[in-house]
Amino acid sequence: MKFPFVSIIILNYNGMRYLKECFSSIRKINYPKNRYEVIMGDNNSRDDSVAYVRKNFPWVRVLKLDKNYGFAEGNNKCVEHAKGKYVVFLNNDTKVDKNWLIELVKGFDYDEKIAVCGSKLLFYGKPNIINSAGGKMTWIGAGYNIGYKEKDQEKFNKLNFCGNVCGASLIIRKDIFKKLGKFDSDYFAYCEDTDLCWRAWLYGHKVLYVPDSIVYHKLGGSFGQKENFNLKICLVQKNRLANIVKNFESQNILKGLCISAAYDLSRAIKFLLSKKPQNVLPIFRGNILFCKSLNRLMQKRKEIQKRKVLSDSSLWKFNVFASLFESLKEEKKYSF
Repeated sequence: MKFPFVSIIILNYNGMRYLKECFSSIRKINYPKNRYEVIMGDNNSRDDSVAYVRKNFPWVRVLKLDKNYGFAEGNNKCVEHAKGKYVVFLNNDTKVDKNWLIELVKGFDYDEKIAVCGSKLLFYGKPNIINSAGGKMTWIGAGYNIGYKEKDQEKFNKLNFCGNVCGASLIIRKDIFKKLGKFDSDYFAYCEDTDLCWRAWLYGHKVLYVPDSIVYHKLGGSFGQKENFNLKICLVQKNRLANIVKNFESQNILKGLCISAAYDLSRAIKFLLSKKPQNVLPIFRGNILFCKSLNRLMQKRKEIQKRKVLSDSSLWKFNVFASLFESLKEEKKYSF
């Protein structure tokens, strides 16, 4: 096979404890070393990550940013320095299989309209349990991970189109990434991968899940699992509502917002009943931030709807959206 030049981008923020295993696993992949580069974009870490990488992994190109730009804009800035035809976004809290990259690249041979491919993600501590086997978009503007917390089995080993893939390991053609408008920098973190894949579908491209590209994911590389839980709730709330307004056709926006409101009410009740009232406030903060951004969102919506070539009904035929029942069933697996 041909080996196109690939830029592997790893964004880091105070994640030094993860970097040794991540970079060491990349160096063991069976992709020619002269056909890829690794860029670590550092969001102004305070834990000596930059010095550590420069000393121990001199083959990694370090891009030291002046502040914490978050996942979305931090990765956008790294792409401007990428030399590859393809760019890979890989989380710092991962370990990759030796076939990880070569299988991702091979995914583009499956269909000429493919713009994005994503890996099978397994939980690092439980490598027989699925973190993500592709994903679908939902009525509330989020994406859900297919197979989440299920045992890895044959049904997750099929190469297929999906609504979205997780940004923890995602490859995209660089020219298409720029044509799509990159990650939405207003998102900071969360739901930006769903938004990117959604726009790819709307603009006539396809998204592919590649099960032979395997990544072991620890979770919480920069945000942590518990210490920033409320911030995560707030950002997910704001960003998924933005996805509804930007990407749905007019007749589906109201439906999406109504379902979202019912979902919020059920979450608030659940938090209150479980004696976690502190988790309710971030939902409302997310709503406030969403409302404050409506003018910008409407401008973005205007551009997206003008450029799109596929309707919502057309996307349903590709099975990229989850049904309401499917969404509710999957939501029970998540903690928020």
